[in-house]
Amino acid sequence: MPELPTYEDALRRSLDGVDCLAAHEMVSLGAADQRVLAEPIIADRDQPPFNRSAMDGYAVRHSDLASITSYPVVGTVAAGQSAHVEVPPGSCVAIATGAAVPAPLDLVVPHERSDHGDPVRLDADGLAAGYAGHARGADAVAGDELVGAGTRLSPVHLGLAATVGLEHVPVQRRPRVRVLTSGDEIVDATAMPLPHQVRNGNAPMLEGLIHRMGGNWLGHEHALDDPDAVRSAVERAADDVDIVVTVGGISAGDRDFFPGILDAMDAKTRIAGAAIQPGKPVRIQRLPSGVMIVSLPGNPVSVLATACLFLWPLIRTMLGCTSPMPWRPVELASDVHANAGRELFRPASVQPTGSVVVPVWQGSGDLSHAASTDGLVAIPRRTGPVSTGTTVRFLPWP
Repeated sequence: MPELPTYEDALRRSLDGVDCLAAHEMVSLGAADQRVLAEPIIADRDQPPFNRSAMDGYAVRHSDLASITSYPVVGTVAAGQSAHVEVPPGSCVAIATGAAVPAPLDLVVPHERSDHGDPVRLDADGLAAGYAGHARGADAVAGDELVGAGTRLSPVHLGLAATVGLEHVPVQRRPRVRVLTSGDEIVDATAMPLPHQVRNGNAPMLEGLIHRMGGNWLGHEHALDDPDAVRSAVERAADDVDIVVTVGGISAGDRDFFPGILDAMDAKTRIAGAAIQPGKPVRIQRLPSGVMIVSLPGNPVSVLATACLFLWPLIRTMLGCTSPMPWRPVELASDVHANAGRELFRPASVQPTGSVVVPVWQGSGDLSHAASTDGLVAIPRRTGPVSTGTTVRFLPWP
C-alpha cells in the first residue's frame, strides 16, 4: 500500500489547479463585511485632503516664534469650515481638532500651552514646524491602492471605502457548497433516535463552518447506505455548485459507497487519504464538470478537523484570498502524546497566557470536549510525547 502523503503535501495536491472564481458581484458596504474584495480600493484624493489640525489650539507660522511671544487672534477655524482666512505675519487663528490649517501657517500650539487671551501668549518651546498637524497626503495620495484585491473585508476596510466615496464594492462570488451526509445510523436532529442511531450534528456544524469560511451554503441532503441512493444524491448535489462535501462512507467497508461511485462518475482523485489523525480517509476529487468533491470521514471531530484543514483552504482559494491561513505559533501548556506515523490535529483551548491546553483524546466521536476549544493544534509526527513548552502550530476555528 503506498505511503500516505503528509498534510502539507495532501493540501498541495488538493489545491493544485484550483483557480479563483471568475464571477464578481457588487454589494453594499453594509453587506460587505467578511466578503473578499475583487478589485482594489483606490484613493480618489489625498488622505487627508488638507493640512489638518490634530488638536485644539492656535495655528501660527513657525518662523514667527523667534521674535514674537504674543499673537493677535484674527479668526477661528472649526472643523468643516473653509481655511481661507487671511492671517497676517505675527498673528494666529484659534483652531479646532480636525479643522483645516490655513496656509501658510505650519504649527499648531496646543490650547493648554496658551494663556487663552487675545492677544494670546503661547509657550512653543521645543515645538517644530508641523507639530500637531497632519499633512495633506500623509496617509495616502490620490491614486494609491488602499486595500488590495483578495482582502477579506473588515469593518475598518468598509469605513475606508466610504471615505473614498464608495457605497458599493466589488466582491468575489462565494463558492456554492452543498453537503451530503450518509449512513443508516443517522437520523434528523428533531427525531427520537433508536438505541442504535445518532442524530445528525454534522450537517448544522458544516453549515456554520461553511458560512464562516466564506462559502455559500446551498443546503444539505442525507443518503441512506444504498449505492443507487448515494449516486442519485451525488448527482443532485453536484448540480450548479462549486463544491460538494460528502460525510461518511469513504473507508474500506462494504457500505462505504462514495469512492466507487465517484470513480464511476469519472472523478479525478487528488488525494485518497492523508497521514493525519483524525481524518486519515479524507478524499479530494474533481468531477469532469469542475465540481470539487471534498469527502470527509463521518465522526464529528473528524468532520470538524478535516473541514478546517481541507475545505477551508479550498474555499479561500476559490475566493482569491491573498492572506495565508491563520496558523500561528503557540506553546503547549502540558505534554501531549504524539504519533510516529501521523501528524495529529487536536482540538485545543487557548489559555490567558497564550499557551494551549489539549484535552485528553477520547476519539473522533467526542464533540463534547471539542465544543469548549478554540481551534486545532498540530502535533508533529514523532515517537513519545511532545513536551510542555514546545512551540507548535495552532489554527483558530473559522
